[in-house]
Amino acid sequence: MVKNAVELARRDGKLQPSGRIMFCSITDPYQPIEAETCLARQVLEVLLNSPFHILILTKNPLVAREYDLIRDHRNVEVGFTITAPNDIPSWEPYAPGNTERIEALKKAHEIGVKTFASIEPWISSITIPESIVEKLKDDVDRFIIGSMQYCHVPRSFNAERLPPLIARLDKIKYYLKRELKCYLMSQEYL
Repeated sequence: MVKNAVELARRDGKLQPSGRIMFCSITDPYQPIEAETCLARQVLEVLLNSPFHILILTKNPLVAREYDLIRDHRNVEVGFTITAPNDIPSWEPYAPGNTERIEALKKAHEIGVKTFASIEPWISSITIPESIVEKLKDDVDRFIIGSMQYCHVPRSFNAERLPPLIARLDKIKYYLKRELKCYLMSQEYL
């Protein structure tokens, strides 16, 4: 935990050019200790009135306690990592289940908060992005589709699963992560 995160946000918010700030790409900003510290909320209070666009990515519905703070700001989006339309405790034993995340995502969308769903990783035979998109298409402003390049996933997995998904997303706002864009441009796909 970065105990001086609020001071760093104040300082860096003045020094850095405007751009995007992601809460958090490496670790979840709403780990269980956040319920006690409220550190993410304090940093958000500093950054919401800044020129930065803030992306919050989490697996924890605890972020919903910030909806009162962020609902009237257009420079913030709340997203959840969704790995299946239902809970898969054997794969994510220490994270809140997908059903709790989906409820919090829908709540954000209902009150006008910009939302996104990050579909990553694709867990072979568990993650079916089409079913996630179908379930959330009315509650998500955009989808982020991430990598399928995890241990022991054959390259044929990409060839079989990615083209049908892209075909179904043509009327939905989405973003493919770099590794998938590169795959699409590779000779294997062409």
